[in-house]
Amino acid sequence: MAGRRVLRGLALLAAATLFAVSCGDDGGGGGGGGGGEGEESNIIRFTFAPDPAWDWVKDQGILETMEQESGFRIIQLATWDEWATFAGGHADVVSTGTYETPLLEEQGIETVTFGQFNMNKDVLVTAHPEYKTASDFPAGCKIATESVTGNTIIWGSLINEFDGREVAEGSDDIGIVTADYQVIPNLLREDEACAGILDPTQVIPDMASGDLTVMYDGLSASQLYGETIVPGHEGVLSNAFVSRAAWFDANPEAAAFFLEVWDCAMVQWAEHRDEIIDTYPQHFAVEDESEAQFMKDYFENTFDWFVESPYLTDEWIEGERPVFDLVKDALEEIPEDAEFPRHEVMTPPDDSPCPEGT
Repeated sequence: MAGRRVLRGLALLAAATLFAVSCGDDGGGGGGGGGGEGEESNIIRFTFAPDPAWDWVKDQGILETMEQESGFRIIQLATWDEWATFAGGHADVVSTGTYETPLLEEQGIETVTFGQFNMNKDVLVTAHPEYKTASDFPAGCKIATESVTGNTIIWGSLINEFDGREVAEGSDDIGIVTADYQVIPNLLREDEACAGILDPTQVIPDMASGDLTVMYDGLSASQLYGETIVPGHEGVLSNAFVSRAAWFDANPEAAAFFLEVWDCAMVQWAEHRDEIIDTYPQHFAVEDESEAQFMKDYFENTFDWFVESPYLTDEWIEGERPVFDLVKDALEEIPEDAEFPRHEVMTPPDDSPCPEGT
């Protein structure tokens, strides 16, 4: 079955990453203390990529106030390779895609997904406006992407589902070429790739000028899923909050505090979005006022990928479940009898614990 070959080798690459980081692990977890996986601790080691909402709650003094009042402390391990940091045992909680969690499970890491933060924002972009979907690609062309893992997993799965096309390294159908985000637009213009998987913040000038076209009617992977597979669902998370099962079971109060902090961050984002963009332009790759305004308009009129609340619901979990099925169908290394990763619903407090920012 061609679909089972889509993105073949991703799970093997993930296994190699896990092996490499675990070989360097001293068993103590690293990263600033805290208990072991199944031990109670007031320290939460959290690894994730740099983020504007997180910077805002720190700089506004909100995080510090909440930590002082609760007795818990969140240790930030900011990295662009948070998946490997968590896999190597150096963090209690990771921010990762729901389409990546099955790879952790298949490497023997029992996980719990207990919160949410960002929906997948990446879009499929082309220099050929006649390409509306991947079904229009000529055989043998390539998709440019920053990594063969991550967002390539979900886009490859969606392309397999909707267009019946195979996306894989070395494929005779649709191949993959990896490059930095900044390089991908040039690859598209020079016909080195027929399309690219891109974070919209990285191609603001190209999108604003119309130099590059967003395929699938301008929809991100999350929006495409929510319009066609599970109508109305707001998910396909690029940033879900995932912990090891042993840590979650031993630290329910710490997990609850963690979500309370992120609930405050989401409130702040909703109330101060434009101000946050102006305060941290580097997080949105904007370099002048016009680009900042384009980004603000994009959030307002096209897609705001920040969720309203980090708390999961049973209904949401059922809506996200088919993401697992898409990934399982696309990755031959995930067995047919693999089970949907564990998700837990946590109840928000009756009263908002959010302090006022400075």
